Amino acid sequence: MVDSPGGKEKPKKSEEITLKLSPTGDPRMGRVYANYVQISHNPWEFTVRFCLAPPGGDIKKSMKGNKLEIPIIIDIMVPPALIPGFIKALQTNYGKFEKRSEISIPTEAESTTH
Repeated sequence: MVDSPGGKEKPKKSEEITLKLSPTGDPRMGRVYANYVQISHNPWEFTVRFCLAPPGGDIKKSMKGNKLEIPIIIDIMVPPALIPGFIKALQTNYGKFEKRSEISIPTEAESTTH
């Protein structure tokens, strides 16, 4: 903080921070594949649960009666303050993906009508 002429402090200008992401080195924390995501929340955090569901043709083989159990790969708990930036990052990256991809992914409305 720097003193101003009136004796009040004024904050320093924010400094630019460079962020470097580095792997943990723990082999359990490597890349994983998930094809099912479940999101829930409580008053303190959001939980993003990544799972591995069987491919479409194998679903009936994996069922026990009318119940399908799929393994949870990882649960990630996120504080609510990170959610708006997380949503924006997903929207930005998905928009870039759509522009470059020839893959057509149906919207929720389209997938429920088929």
